[in-house]
Order: sequence, then structure tokens, then C-alpha cells
Amino acid sequence: MPRYNRNQFIRSGMVLVLDENGENLGAMSAEDAVRLAQERELDLVEINPKVDPPVCKIVDFSEFKYQKEKQARKQKAHSRASEVKGIRLS
Repeated sequence: MPRYNRNQFIRSGMVLVLDENGENLGAMSAEDAVRLAQERELDLVEINPKVDPPVCKIVDFSEFKYQKEKQARKQKAHSRASEVKGIRLS
């Protein structure tokens, strides 16, 4: 499972912020976004660090982590290799 930067560990100056309902709050400084998340008693989690500005979401981190682990377990269960049986002909 990938590591997600959250709250004060987000290194970017500006971030694109999504709220807990998935609505776009726009670009703002990382400090303002962390402050906004703390006011809502949630965490600011960096979802996509590879774009400019990075995309962050205001969520409860423990619930977010649980959902990602659940999704990974489901994908792992569906990706089991099918067994091929061989037949000998003589």
C-alpha cells in the first residue's frame, strides 16, 4: 500500500483541496488547508502528489486508510490465477 502524506508532512506550498464530500475548494496554501481540515476535526491527505499543484482531500485518515486496504484486498481476491490442467495424449 502506498504511503500518503498528511497534515504537516505535505511539502508543497500550494495544493488543490477537495472536501469530505468530494467538492472542489480550489487551490490554497498547504497551511491554510491543514488549518481548515483541523477546524473540521479531520485530516488533510495528499491523494495525487504527481500533478501541479498536488491534490489533497479532507478526510478522516483512519477511515481513508481502511477503505484503501479493503479495496486492495478485494483486488487481490479477484486477481487469483486460474489453474490450467494438462492432458496427456499417447
